[in-house]
Amino acid sequence: MTDLPRATDAEAFVREHATWMVRLAYLLTGGREDALDLAQETCERVWRSWDAVAAADDPRAYAATIMANLQRSRWRRKRPFEVPYEDTRHDAPTSTLGFEEVDALRRGLDRLSERQRKAIVLRYWVDLDDATIAEALDCRPATVRSLLARGVARLRADLDQSADGIGS
Repeated sequence: MTDLPRATDAEAFVREHATWMVRLAYLLTGGREDALDLAQETCERVWRSWDAVAAADDPRAYAATIMANLQRSRWRRKRPFEVPYEDTRHDAPTSTLGFEEVDALRRGLDRLSERQRKAIVLRYWVDLDDATIAEALDCRPATVRSLLARGVARLRADLDQSADGIGS
C-alpha cells in the first residue's frame, strides 16, 4: 500500500527539480547518457528516502549528496576494460554562456581529477559548504578546500590557454 502524501510530495519535488538534477548529473559524469541514468537513480533514492529528504534543512543539498554518493559508487564499480565514448561536442546545459565557452568549460572539467570535478560542481553549481562536500566525498573539509583550490587553478589555466588559442 502506497503512502499517498509521501508519493505526492516526492513526485512534486522530483518534477520541480528534475532539470536541475539532470544538469548536476551531467556535470558530475561528463556524459549525457550517464547523466540521465544517474539522475534517474537519484530520483529513485530521493523517493525511497523521502522522509529524510523532506526533513533536511536543504532538500536539494540532500539530493545532491545522494547523487554524489551514487556517482562515487558507480565510479568504484566501473570495470577497468570499460572505455567511455568521448564525443568532441557535449550536450551542455543551457546557460548565458555561448557554446564555445560551455564546451571549453566542459573540456576543462574533463581534465580535472574525479574528486576535483565533484568538489567544484558541488561548490559552484549546488552551492554546498565544505563540510557537506566533505561528507559527500568521504574526506575532510581541509581536503575539500585543497581540491577546490587546485581544481579551480587548473581550470583557470586551461581556460586561459583555450582563450589564447582562440584569439590566435
